[in-house]
This record gives sequence, structure tokens and C-alpha cells, in this order.
Amino acid sequence: MRRLVPLLTAFSILPSWGANLTILRERVEKLLPSAMETHSVDLWIVFTREESKDPLSDDFGGGDAVARMALLFDRADGRFRKTAIAASYDVTPLEETGIFDEVVSYRSEGIKPHLKQFVEDLDPQRIAVNTSRDMPIADGLTAGMRAYLIEVLGEEVSGRFVSSEPLVASFRGRRLPEEVETLREAARHTDTLLRDALSRLAITPGVTTERDVGDYLRRRTAMLGATVPFISVVTGPSRGHADPSDRVIRRGDLVRIDFGITLRGYSTDLQRTAYILRTGEDRAPEEIRKMWKTARRAADLQIAAMRPGVTGVEIDAIARKTLVEAGYEGPPHGTGHPIGFVVHDVGPLICPDWPERYGTTVFLKMEEGQTFAVEPILYAPYKDVGEIHIGLEEDVVITAQGAELLHEPLTDLILIR
Repeated sequence: MRRLVPLLTAFSILPSWGANLTILRERVEKLLPSAMETHSVDLWIVFTREESKDPLSDDFGGGDAVARMALLFDRADGRFRKTAIAASYDVTPLEETGIFDEVVSYRSEGIKPHLKQFVEDLDPQRIAVNTSRDMPIADGLTAGMRAYLIEVLGEEVSGRFVSSEPLVASFRGRRLPEEVETLREAARHTDTLLRDALSRLAITPGVTTERDVGDYLRRRTAMLGATVPFISVVTGPSRGHADPSDRVIRRGDLVRIDFGITLRGYSTDLQRTAYILRTGEDRAPEEIRKMWKTARRAADLQIAAMRPGVTGVEIDAIARKTLVEAGYEGPPHGTGHPIGFVVHDVGPLICPDWPERYGTTVFLKMEEGQTFAVEPILYAPYKDVGEIHIGLEEDVVITAQGAELLHEPLTDLILIR
């Protein structure tokens, strides 16, 4: 059983081994063939070994390989085949996953003759390998392993290599219906926790610190049987992804929380902003209200435009246009990203065309079943505080009809009396 540990580490989707393996098998059978067809991939090679394993090997039960292992997926003659070639002592864990149609064992001859023969018999024209400039998880093929592949297959065949980047975005970035439901449950919990944290349940002006609010969220999350992958509680000037500090929350402050939970292997990412009313106030200052309404409008327009076939750069441009037209600058970063197994997952980045920061992933097209966090954060100078930002972030799933919120939307700036 030791070699099955990476399956739980990578997914932690459901409480039993069998259920985890069921999800793994369903993802391969239901998501990978269409992804390969969409991106015209004849063969995908995930090539791994210990000490420098390919991170995607976990998705197929090969994350604990010792010797060289090739996980092969092809579309020969209209059939979808799954083949693994592994050292004799690495075979059993692969067979136990139930993913592969065939697991080929090698001994003293090594992997070379088996892998060479497999590829020669298949004669694929487009071979996806895990090298990517802009998507870390699709960049797991080391320089040494790539050199060995070229040695095994020859220069002519290796000339057919293409980056697996778009394939990985389609396969790993999409969710099965049951996965979406788990993420929906997690998002609803996250929304509830944030609403409670930004209330008198957790905040007493002049007493409560940022750290107190963070601790409150961690305690509440633990009660759900979930974990906190990250948390940022900020008052006063913008501090980016800063940890909660010992700063006391006072009347007249904006409190911004960027927070998510991981529930049974799926991670959320929401942001909420609250204003602490001063004595005698019954509403936030007009400038703050304008900023919040502008951010809300930007998010609404982005979500309304999200659908299969739209690129991340197009959705980002909608937010920037909205903010600029209201008299603000666009944020110095993207306005959304994929979520799922991790907080920043795989898929089209909702970001501007800044090649040296985001690369080509902003041009990937959205697909049904992908899940995103939409966050058109608005930054602006405010009185004598300095630069502040309105944190507003919502989680959505892409359906055939468009984007669907995974939780209740925040319809107004939160006020704490």
C-alpha cells in the first residue's frame, strides 16, 4: 500500500481508497480522450522517475515510480488506449489503479526497447511531452529525461514533440460533475465563513486584530473538516498577499479578506471587503461606495461574458475597461485564475497580454467544466491612508450556457457597526 500514498496526496478527493481511484479512472476515461482530440494529440508521454518526478504522474498513479516509467495515452485507430511501461518492482501499483489497459514490465533490458517499439508501431504524428514555458505543472520533463527520450526515439520522431500545455489545461483543468458539486459545497462554506468573519461575530472595533480574524476563520474551517491553504486579512494600506498582523481593527477601516478552504481535495478562493462604520455613520463614505460598486460591476460583466471558447485575455480586458472608464487604473496583476485541486490551478489565466509575466496561457480558451476565481481588484489612493484596494472575488464554473456562480454573490459592501 505504500506506493498508493501519492494518489491520496494528489487528490484527497473522497475518504476511501476505492473512491479516490474511481475519480482517477473517471477523469482519465471521460476527460482525456476529448482533450487529446481537441488539441490533435496522437500520443501523450508522461515520462518520470524518482527524485525528479513529473508532477502529472500523480494523476495516473505513477507518482511513486522508482526507475524510469512511461505513462502513454494514444488514439490509435479511433481507440483510446492507456499503456504503462515500468520497472518490474513498479508494476503492481499501476495495475492496482485500474487505469491502464496494459502495464508492460521491464527488467535488465531497461525501458528503451519497449518504449521504442511502442512508438514505432504507433507512428504518431503529434507527440505531447511535458515541457512548457508558462505552465509549471506541464513542465515536468527534465532536461535529462528529454535527452534520453530523444536518444530512445531518434531525432526524426522527437521532431514531432509538442508541448502538452493546452492538453493539460483541458484535461486537468476540467471537472467532472461530482467534482463540481464538491467545489460548490466548499465555495458555499467559504462564503458563509467570510460573511461571519466580517461581522460582530468575529470583530469588535478597537479590540479585534487582523490575527484574531484569521484565527477565527481557521477554527471555523477546522470544524468543517477542511483546511486553510492560505489567508490574508488586511486593514489600512494594501499589503498584497500579507499574513494577518497584530494591527487592531478600528472604526473607519476597510477590512479585506482573501481566503479559501480545501475540502476533500478541492480548493476555493474568495475575497470580501467590509467597512467599519464610525460613530454616527450609517453608510460608508461615498468614495468607498463608488469603488465597491465599480468592482462589483466589473466582476458582473466578466462573469456574464465567460463561456466556452472565450479566452482569459478577453475576460481580463472587460474588467480593465470597466475600471478605467470609472476613473481608476487597472490592477497591476490579472483579474482571475483557475481553481480546483489547488488555489491557483491549471487553465486559461484571466490576465492581460503581458508576455514576460503570464506568457501564452492567457490565450487558452475556456472550456465547459473549468472552474475559476474572478477578482477584478480595484486599487486607488484614499485620503491619508495611502493606496487601498477593494477585494471582491467570486468562484464560478463554466457551463455550456456560460458561467455559473458556485455560491451566493455578494451584492453590497459589508458594513460592521
